[in-house]
Amino acid sequence: MKLIGPFKQVVTLANLPLRGKLTDEQLEVIADGGIIVADNTIQKTGNFETLKTENPGIEIEKIEGEQVILPAFVDSHTHICFGGNRANDFAMRNAGKTYLEIAESGGGIWSSVQHTRNASEEELLKTLLERISFLVDLGITTIEVKSGYGLDVENELKMLRIIKRHRNPLKPL
Repeated sequence: MKLIGPFKQVVTLANLPLRGKLTDEQLEVIADGGIIVADNTIQKTGNFETLKTENPGIEIEKIEGEQVILPAFVDSHTHICFGGNRANDFAMRNAGKTYLEIAESGGGIWSSVQHTRNASEEELLKTLLERISFLVDLGITTIEVKSGYGLDVENELKMLRIIKRHRNPLKPL
C-alpha cells in the first residue's frame, strides 16, 4: 500500500445520488487530503496527516505544490476514429459559416467520410491513438469510441477493427 499526498484538496464521489442534479454542497472535498492505493485501486481517502498516523510505515508518495485531485471525466459518445481532421470546419463555424456553406466549400462530414475511406488501417489507428491521448491529457479516461464516418459496410468494419485493436490505450497491446 502507498499513501499519496498531501493534495490541497481531494474531491470524491462519495455518497452522491446515481442520477439527478448535483450541487457543489453535495461533493465531498477533503482539505489537505491523501489517498491510499494498493494494486492501482483506491483503498481509502482522508486527511493526509490522519492517514499517515493511522498507517505507520506506509510507503509515501509526496506531492509537491497545491494540487487538487478529482475523479476523471467520461466521454460517452465520440466519433474520433476517422481520417483527416476537422480544424478548417471548426474555424469556419467560428467565423459564422453554416454547415451547408462548409460542405459546399469541400468540408463537413462528407470530407471526413472521404478521408476515412482513403486512410489505411495504420493511419486510422495512429490518428485514433493521438486523439485518445489528447482526451486523456484533458482528464477524460473513459471514452466510448463509435464508428460512423465510413458510411458503407466495408469502411465501417475497417473502423471497428481499428477500435477493437486498441480498446484500452492505457494498457499496451
